[in-house]
Amino acid sequence: MSVRGRPSKPRHGAVAIIVEDGEFLVIRRSELVRAPNLVCFAGGTIETGETPHQAIERELLEELNLRGQARDHVWQSVTSWGTTLEWVLVDRHPESTPEANLAEVAEWMWVTPESLLKHPQLLPSVPSFFAAWARNDFVLPDRAGQPDPSWVKLQY
Repeated sequence: MSVRGRPSKPRHGAVAIIVEDGEFLVIRRSELVRAPNLVCFAGGTIETGETPHQAIERELLEELNLRGQARDHVWQSVTSWGTTLEWVLVDRHPESTPEANLAEVAEWMWVTPESLLKHPQLLPSVPSFFAAWARNDFVLPDRAGQPDPSWVKLQY
């Protein structure tokens, strides 16, 4: 299959899990990118030759001018549209504050999982992440708090 004359290839992306004091750093995507205006975790394509850790550190700089240290690969998922996602826990450098690159990110915010999951414009990978956490598919650090057992039932 091809799109606009280009051969299709499996898509592979990295997602940043940045959590501090029970709140996760998320973005609302710009109107100029694929899946415009949807809320999700920061991240993007893993380029040829990159590890997921390298990709997520690059993507954080590109999207948010944010410096962080990729720590642990905690989960892998495949979206309904066929993209394999590598979910990477990232520690934000304390002196680094997010600044949206408006070509890619309309805004950024720190939110609790409960607030995030009520957002009407979520990228479908977000509820799947919280459902997997509630199923104990992976463990997050204590600073994330505990998953709500009801999230296991989230539709994604």
